[in-house]
Amino acid sequence: MFFGCLGCSDNSEASYSSNNKTESPKELFLLHCAACHGEKGDLGVSGAKNLRTSSLRSVEIRKIIYEGKNGMPSFKGILTEKQQVDSLVNYVMTLRD
Repeated sequence: MFFGCLGCSDNSEASYSSNNKTESPKELFLLHCAACHGEKGDLGVSGAKNLRTSSLRSVEIRKIIYEGKNGMPSFKGILTEKQQVDSLVNYVMTLRD
């Protein structure tokens, strides 16, 4: 019960791969997740889960980012650095009410 990122748009790696600069956690979220989850995490496009009400633990969030779930694709080949995923997980947890 976490993400629906990119489920509502093109899912090609070329379109979403991060460039060589280091994005902030918020920039990663806006780039990869906000289209479906919204900037505040509660948009719900294409069945995206409300991140503001999520009670998932960080390990569960990380697993969904890597493997995908329901309409959300895997980001395993898109977010390739552990630091990117860790910072994104931490940012998602800050969106909670």
